[in-house]
Amino acid sequence: MQTIEQNTGLTFNTLRAANIARIPTFKNKHGDLAHTKPDGSDWSPAQWLQAVVGELGEYANIRKKFERGDMGIEEFRREAAKELADVQTYLDILALRCLDTALTPDPNGINLGQATLEKFNEVSDRVRSNINITPDGKYWHYTTPIGYF
Repeated sequence: MQTIEQNTGLTFNTLRAANIARIPTFKNKHGDLAHTKPDGSDWSPAQWLQAVVGELGEYANIRKKFERGDMGIEEFRREAAKELADVQTYLDILALRCLDTALTPDPNGINLGQATLEKFNEVSDRVRSNINITPDGKYWHYTTPIGYF
């Protein structure tokens, strides 16, 4: 087994904590608070999903412009990074709010980091890949692929 070190950049936990802190301070374009509840539960999970899909649409529009030659690679890289970061941010908030019901907000939602780690490893096993992610966030490579003993 070989452990592969990676950059120690942004973590799911840091993004979640920052989102929780920012939601009650977020203002709309008129300068008014965007949420009536400080945890964002005033928006339904469907509305948070619409935010994710809206950002994916903005990325798709930029990609279309790049592919037809309206922007070069450097402009595309900058703009695509911004839109995909928006997708990631809203996806984390959707994961936080996705277990809410009309009557009861769920205070924890889904831990997207843990869910991603588990699903990544599940798919690696299914596709017989020898790449997995450890609970400490490192990924590792078996010298013998799983299922090939």
